[in-house]
Amino acid sequence: MFKGNLSELDTYQNLPVKMFEVIEQVKQRLSASVENGRYQLDGDDVFFFVVDDNTKVITDCKSEIHRKYIDVQIILAGEERFGYSLQPFNSIAEDLLEARDVAFSEDLVNEQFADLKAHDFIVFNTQQPHRPLVAVNDPMPVRKAIIKISHEWLAAQSINSTLTWNDSNIPHQISLQQVGLHTNIEMRIVKDVEPEVITLKVEHKVEDVINAWQGAAMPISEAFDDGELFSQARVLFNLERGCVVWLVNHIKLPCGNKMSADKLAWVPAMMSKDGKLSAI
Repeated sequence: MFKGNLSELDTYQNLPVKMFEVIEQVKQRLSASVENGRYQLDGDDVFFFVVDDNTKVITDCKSEIHRKYIDVQIILAGEERFGYSLQPFNSIAEDLLEARDVAFSEDLVNEQFADLKAHDFIVFNTQQPHRPLVAVNDPMPVRKAIIKISHEWLAAQSINSTLTWNDSNIPHQISLQQVGLHTNIEMRIVKDVEPEVITLKVEHKVEDVINAWQGAAMPISEAFDDGELFSQARVLFNLERGCVVWLVNHIKLPCGNKMSADKLAWVPAMMSKDGKLSAI
């Protein structure tokens, strides 16, 4: 479950980027007058509908799950309480998953509640129990948009990328994964012993990081090498608000093999220029 407000959509870092884009697209559509009905975004994989409904006393509201679609519910007018659980149903009382992608049960664990007002939204993953249309106080009319996102479609849209070095003899691997509005950088350092994996999260979209990649690491310090230890600082990415520095430390073991003790670091407000760090 994730609860937010449309006015703060740009600040949410943990939403999958494609889910963020879908909610933003619906937000723009809702800024104009939208009649009740169903609206396609990507065939049967992504769509939304606008409805007028009424909240009820909790005993008249059923707890439900979906198997195919993630539910994003946006309150347009009125207020609504949602029950939810972080655990799956213990059992299902009414199974309509094949026909309507919904199943109902009251056999749930530790039900919690969230109250939403106009412009608030809430996200329920597949298989997550949730109870919509509960009255906050007295039953009242509520108008809302409900976005349906196929979880298989969302998984297929995940932005992942493996970067290529200009020098094909370099064995190290750099992978990028966008999560929300930030990018996870994973670097696999291959030496004689078990490869080391180092990671860093940067507040940039993956497209920005890919565009900043030059196919090589840019040294910003002299290399130290006494035969036992090799050490150097290098920049991997110059980005808008700073740079990603790769601190290289290769150690020669008594057996003669080399291991890495590297680190990735974010340096704000600086960039690699002419072989050194300079202010942006």
